[in-house]
Amino acid sequence: MLATMSQSNAARPAVATATGLVAMLQEPSVQVKSKVLEKLLACVDTLWHEVAESLADLESLAEDAEMTKEVRQTAAAVASRVFFHLEEPTQALRLALDAGEKHFNFQIKTPYVERLITAALDAYIQERRKEVDGDEAKSGDDEDGTGIPTDQLQGMVYRLLDQCIEEGNFKHAIGIALEAHEPTKLKDILVASKSDSSMLTYALESSVSLVSSKALRQESLNIIADCLKEKLPTESAAAVDLVLVYQILGKADLVASVFVDLMQSENTDNGLLALQLCFDLVDSGDQAFITSVAKQLKEAKPEEDNSGCWAQIEKVMTGGFTSELALSFLHKQSNADLLIMETLKKSMEERGSGGRNSILHNAAVVTHSYLHAGTTNDSFLRDHLDWMKKASNWAKFSATASLGVVHAGHLSEAMHLLQPYLPANPSAEGEGGVSTTGGFAEGGSLYALGLIHGSHSGSSVEKLKETSDYLRTHLRASHANEVISHGAALGVGLTSMGTGKLSVVAELKELLDTDSAVAGEAAGIAMGMVLVGTGAGNTNNMLPPGDKEEIMELIAELKNYARETQHEKIIRGISMGLALMQYGQEENADAFIEEMRSDRDPILRYGAQYALALAYIGTGSNKAIRILLHTAVSDVNDDVRMAAVLGLAFVLYKTPERVPQLVKLLLESFNPHVRYASCMAVGIAMAGTGDSASISLLEPMLDDMTDYVRQGAILATSMIYMQQSDTCNGRKIKSFRERLSNIVSEKHQSILTKMGAIMATGIIDAGGRNCSLILGSRTGFTKLSTAVGLVLWLQHWHWFPMMHMFSMALTPTFTIGLNKDFKYPKKYEVQCNSKPSVFAYPKKLEEKKEEKRKRVETVALSTTAKEKARLARKKAKEGGAAMDVEQDDAKMTDAEGSTAAASGDKDAAETTDAAKSEKAEDADDKMDVEKKEGEEKDEKEKKKRKKREPEPTEFRLNNPSRVTVAQAALCTYDLTQRYVPIRPNTSPLGVLILKDTTPGEKEELGMIKPPSLQPEGETSPPEPFEWAPPTEEEDAEMEEAKTEEDGGESNKEETPKEETKETGDAAETEEGEA
Repeated sequence: MLATMSQSNAARPAVATATGLVAMLQEPSVQVKSKVLEKLLACVDTLWHEVAESLADLESLAEDAEMTKEVRQTAAAVASRVFFHLEEPTQALRLALDAGEKHFNFQIKTPYVERLITAALDAYIQERRKEVDGDEAKSGDDEDGTGIPTDQLQGMVYRLLDQCIEEGNFKHAIGIALEAHEPTKLKDILVASKSDSSMLTYALESSVSLVSSKALRQESLNIIADCLKEKLPTESAAAVDLVLVYQILGKADLVASVFVDLMQSENTDNGLLALQLCFDLVDSGDQAFITSVAKQLKEAKPEEDNSGCWAQIEKVMTGGFTSELALSFLHKQSNADLLIMETLKKSMEERGSGGRNSILHNAAVVTHSYLHAGTTNDSFLRDHLDWMKKASNWAKFSATASLGVVHAGHLSEAMHLLQPYLPANPSAEGEGGVSTTGGFAEGGSLYALGLIHGSHSGSSVEKLKETSDYLRTHLRASHANEVISHGAALGVGLTSMGTGKLSVVAELKELLDTDSAVAGEAAGIAMGMVLVGTGAGNTNNMLPPGDKEEIMELIAELKNYARETQHEKIIRGISMGLALMQYGQEENADAFIEEMRSDRDPILRYGAQYALALAYIGTGSNKAIRILLHTAVSDVNDDVRMAAVLGLAFVLYKTPERVPQLVKLLLESFNPHVRYASCMAVGIAMAGTGDSASISLLEPMLDDMTDYVRQGAILATSMIYMQQSDTCNGRKIKSFRERLSNIVSEKHQSILTKMGAIMATGIIDAGGRNCSLILGSRTGFTKLSTAVGLVLWLQHWHWFPMMHMFSMALTPTFTIGLNKDFKYPKKYEVQCNSKPSVFAYPKKLEEKKEEKRKRVETVALSTTAKEKARLARKKAKEGGAAMDVEQDDAKMTDAEGSTAAASGDKDAAETTDAAKSEKAEDADDKMDVEKKEGEEKDEKEKKKRKKREPEPTEFRLNNPSRVTVAQAALCTYDLTQRYVPIRPNTSPLGVLILKDTTPGEKEELGMIKPPSLQPEGETSPPEPFEWAPPTEEEDAEMEEAKTEEDGGESNKEETPKEETKETGDAAETEEGEA
């Protein structure tokens, strides 16, 4: 009977309804159910809506142990497809895995299979992430929401990976392995791809961007490093990725070994590549790591350095050459507008503009330092010393410290520059020589000394140590004066940043124990700077092994001290110091941060938000974002909510476009602190982009009802407009600049809004218009100095001297090509595929010239014209009679004139002559006016005729030249030049090591020289030279030449005398004849 059914069904058309088949599932016969299930499987994709009514029966059949395995699998396959059409992929996947490979084959690419594969990957990745986050209790072999055993999911994912490897889809396999946190499978994939360079690069980029767990990322990177190391002997290009991997892993000794291999190679290009990698390493800003690499290289340095490459690398890493480069560029290429400060000063001195307000005066001094940061140009301060002397107390401290911002990186002249302000050397007795009062200029000078040495990454290690020792001497001796202690502590933190030295931390802890509010705050922050990125206080940390236990005890004492002291400033200093220590620690800092977040003290919770932001900086971690957003809307303290919103900018700086989307709703918050922080977060994330969407988002906040929200909107807008030309955002940048100057001069604006406008004036043109806020380096690392500087600058909300930390956050944006001797070829150029106006400097202000008053011609009245017309008609009627009368009158007048002259009536003659001369002058004036009017008309016509020439669509940049981040994406290298970059596939932003393709030819090179404090008018002494007396032949030649010159000059002198005599005789003859 069943055979007859199957034969007759084969001849029939497709089933139109599944109602009958569904009803037959109730038959007791196993054979009938098996055939019915096969029929349902064939038509379920079209009739699934009818089969869905009996899903319960199908699932019971799939689980019925009395049924054969084939029947159970077929029932599961039918039910799986019904769930697929019901858009429940998880249930469909569960049943498909029960159905087996016969009914769920990866090889057949159908929408059903592809959707279930996606569901399987999502489910497995979710399970693995839960395991990584520590939720092993939830993710066992049994169900966890999906109802699918982990073993089944893992088996399916492994089969998918094997299939990708067989088909050669290595990138897909790498992505699956990394997202599923399967480093062992990653190694199999890379081995199967034969360690292809493109696959290794893809795996490296994916490991950094996809893997959220730091521990698993390091495991993946170690596998990639092993593969790269095998390729290094044959491919020197692998050294680029290998150095990057070792730097992420923090292995200084292995980075040094790669440099050694490159420099010992016979190929000279490898030596140039080592120099380029060295500059890229310094660009990351982690001075402690760079110093440890240099230490390893010094041990491996050969006795004879024939190539000079070892000395060059040492110069870059520890000799401060990169700092000299930045300083030289900012000094020579500065485009700072000197009239900005002059105009600002005049606006503030206007009556009612707040010129006498100490806050605005302090903001103006700081703005000057922003405008000229790193350029060493302090001429405005020297020209307006009387204006500067208005600063008193802490304003004097700030004014003196601003010199450190202006001269940032000028290490060679730092002590000479600040000598008039530095405190006297402490006596041997210790604190006895320090006064307990005053010391504002002295404290500011110590702070300035730290800013000069700590603002630029790549400063000279020797100079840093020398200055740090000098500052520590004053730190130990100045406990009696909190102002000097404050400046010394901040200076020590800047010069010892990231060193992790126990001795420095102990000295700062001694200052903290004095229980001075101002000095204690600086000590807490400085301790954070010394231990930045070490993870002090965590179970897994990067502290020096010998000092680990003592530093951990100090951190425990710090936390207890913060809970016991009554000084809010000290608590804030400690909380910010603890936050800096968690820089880049990611999940290692979770327990530490959670402890701070749950504290009762709002200031410690405030520090916890910055700790979270710095721990996950640039990672885009969803966990960190979720915590920050939750705190931003739930915490009871306004400062904590503000810090949480600001933290979003640091976590998401690598994907800045997400920040405006996240804070869009927060900008409409009822809490003004949240609105302020939202504005600043947008400004930090989008700094230097000129993004029109972000500007339009901030525009309504410029008119907010709260003054400090307006201040935040102004500062954020100025950050976005940094290094933008006058054509940016439909030329709206011009109106914003005008608005800034108007706010300063308005009488009814609040002090905080004016302060924001003054600071924004300096930020928008910072560093001579050659600097910007850039948190990421060219190789993708977060710049430690920039991140620390930006976080500390934001503390100016509580303490104005923190404004100077903006100097650390600024990054010079330039391109400079250097040869192997670190000289720059002047004829080397970079091609920019854009119009010059897009990236041009903004137009400078122009002095208002006093307009000269012009003589206005007399206008004839209409009545006068009518009268003249009437007289003319009357004369015309009289005809010839009138003509005769006029001629007689003329004759009479001439006769009278001659008679007067003959009779000696001199007065009458003079009067007549005067009348004639006046008439002649009037005629000449009329002629001149008509001539000028004609010339003006001709000029206007010429201008109209001239057509405006179209702007070129590309131009070339000289060496060196300013290059903004956006401009670098449009730049290309001309590889036909004599000099070509050793790495032509990189961005031109920063230092480029060039290869000379024709080394035998002559070349025009420039030297990198730091600026000098000597006035430009004074010439430098000549270089040493050897003098030899002239020979007799040379003496004879010199005498002949001198004789010829004397003869020529005497002839030239005689000729003019004769001409003058002849001219004089002719003049006398003419006078006699007259």
